[in-house]
Amino acid sequence: MTHIHRWTVMSAAALVFVATTSSPSRADDPKDVISQSVVQQGFASSPVPQDQLNLAGKNPYLVGLGSYLVNAVADCGGCHTFPRSLDPGQPGSNPAYGNPFKDSSPDQSLTGQVKANFNVRHFLAGGRCFGPVMSRNITPDPNFGNLPSGLTEANFIEVMRTGRDVYCEDKNPADPICSLPEPNTPQRRLQTMPWPAFHSMTDLELKAIYAYLSAIPHREACNTVADGCPGFSGAAAHNPPNNTGYAFQNTDGTCPNHPLPPQ
Repeated sequence: MTHIHRWTVMSAAALVFVATTSSPSRADDPKDVISQSVVQQGFASSPVPQDQLNLAGKNPYLVGLGSYLVNAVADCGGCHTFPRSLDPGQPGSNPAYGNPFKDSSPDQSLTGQVKANFNVRHFLAGGRCFGPVMSRNITPDPNFGNLPSGLTEANFIEVMRTGRDVYCEDKNPADPICSLPEPNTPQRRLQTMPWPAFHSMTDLELKAIYAYLSAIPHREACNTVADGCPGFSGAAAHNPPNNTGYAFQNTDGTCPNHPLPPQ
């Protein structure tokens, strides 16, 4: 852990520099067409606009750095936002655009932010299935003091460093998401969350991610444990054809899926 803490000191010094100047960081490559500081770029790349983030009592520079790590580096939304993008015209971050992975979407520029219609009403609320395992809601939880996924900062760092499922082991083991079946023998450590890839992040970086997750609005998932994971659990286990469809209900246009057939 010595190396992690040593690099934290260096990162903290860099953050102080960013916090004391309105100009781009001197570490920016002058040839870089996206030449903002990581804090500025963090706010610019957040699907939740800066004026909709809860910055009360928080270090805004830490929140901006956290957004950069969440949205421009670690791709947290790829697992924890479901569905991640909506079709054009649907009520997302930018209805003029759609899913950037589709060939029908506009070409991306080399200098601007990504053109996509992010599903902001379910941003980081979980619900995506990986086999029988469902990604967690990592937005502020009103049942646990509005802490992200009910975790304190120390809890969050423990999860990211060790993979221990603090929420299900210590916080709320009765939550149905904690009882979703795992293949073979259930494992003590989180199996689909790529915590080993984030283990060596500095303390400052993990605290920044936590600060951003604390600042975003609470959201509810499209897909719930009752809906289940296709082929494995809940209503989705019996959703034809071939048990591959999700079973959540499309109530507001932000959970686009094929409706369940008449029973």
